[in-house]
Amino acid sequence: MESHQLGLAYKTFLETLTPSGVGGVARLVAPDVRFRDPIHDLRGVDNLRRVYAGLFEVVDDPQFVVTDCATTGTVSFLRWHFTCRPRLFGKGHPWLLDAVTVVQADAHGRIADLVDYWDAGQYMYERFRVIGPVFRYFRKRRNRVR
Repeated sequence: MESHQLGLAYKTFLETLTPSGVGGVARLVAPDVRFRDPIHDLRGVDNLRRVYAGLFEVVDDPQFVVTDCATTGTVSFLRWHFTCRPRLFGKGHPWLLDAVTVVQADAHGRIADLVDYWDAGQYMYERFRVIGPVFRYFRKRRNRVR
């Protein structure tokens, strides 16, 4: 698959992700794909499949919306929004996460490297009752300095 098509195929995968569709990632990625985000650093299609399957175990109503997709050479960049309702915190307000994914294609037109960039402090840790105030304090302090 060509690089620009690979970015669009991954976009479609994210936006249509369902518990039964998690295995579809295997069609897009190399067997030894590397995936990194603020929580994970792993290799292999089976481990990546477990990340996506695990998502459905901890949140309700997960939805990815890719707002921008650009490709240059063998690299695609996807900007996206993710919304969900974490089960741990009940059925309160949905969480919104803004992120960017960098998709690197290999010589065979499969995804060899996936890196998700998002702020774990702002989107996750600040929401915890005990440590959240500490993270919010430092983020506000950092923003005042700028």
